[in-house]
Amino acid sequence: MVRLEKAAGRVRPTYRRSGWTTFTGWAALLSAAAAVGCTLWGVSPYPPLGVETGLAALAVVFVGAWIVASRRAPEHVGLAPAGGRGLVWVVAWLVPLATLACFDLGFMVSPEYGRETERLEAAGYGRHSVTITRLAGDPVRGDNASDEPVFFHTDLVLRLPYDSGPREVTVPGMYTRYDPPTAGARIDVYYAPGDPRPDSPVLEDGRRWGVGVIGTRLLIVTLMPVIFAGAFLTAALRHEMPRGIRRFSPAVHLPALGILLLGLLLLLPTVLGWDVTSVPVRVAAFLSCVTPGAALAWVWRSA
Repeated sequence: MVRLEKAAGRVRPTYRRSGWTTFTGWAALLSAAAAVGCTLWGVSPYPPLGVETGLAALAVVFVGAWIVASRRAPEHVGLAPAGGRGLVWVVAWLVPLATLACFDLGFMVSPEYGRETERLEAAGYGRHSVTITRLAGDPVRGDNASDEPVFFHTDLVLRLPYDSGPREVTVPGMYTRYDPPTAGARIDVYYAPGDPRPDSPVLEDGRRWGVGVIGTRLLIVTLMPVIFAGAFLTAALRHEMPRGIRRFSPAVHLPALGILLLGLLLLLPTVLGWDVTSVPVRVAAFLSCVTPGAALAWVWRSA
């Protein structure tokens, strides 16, 4: 006799959702976006990056709160709602902008350089035309290609009009083209008229690397791939946003969170100003560039 067994009923999908999951989830995303925005804008122009670090820590706290709220939220039967346009836009642009911020942080100046730049700029540091008082040595003609202008290196005594009164300063190795310098002529140097220090820098070419990420001069160059990546991700996520991206799943979100925390740990020496000019610290900052994209790729693959 053949025994017929009743087929087991199909298990319907479920998800957890509440007002707290919505609030904490969006708070985490917006805190992370604020941290990235403040980093790119240079709110903290040099380490330690207090505002940016605080916002990143706040995002981590909200992620933890989102996980707790998700575990305690009431269970709903059915497929989780698809992501809305707001989530698509935030995720699509936050990932490439976060990658850009990590990359540019690799060029962050040291706290000492930042403080010195801030002090000099407040004292009017820039390129100024000053008078040559006398020569402090014989002009030395430089060797150059035949099709380039003749130049001279000379130690010069310059009269600088500081705010506290004129000073005579000897500047070694000044560069002049075509003709050797003469007393009474004008020459351009970089200095800060309002700096009262007797050892205030006076330089022939004293252009300083801008403080803050937005002052690295790389921002304009690196914006083009960011715009391309943001547009591509926007189109991809609008076409197919994984439903599981919005509802907490340990297998999906915990590895992604671990990847992002690794990126924050790699950036920690830079944002706190721990020997930011050393090779290991800069390499660690550059390695953090891959973590936003890697976290999104994991969520996309596993959700």
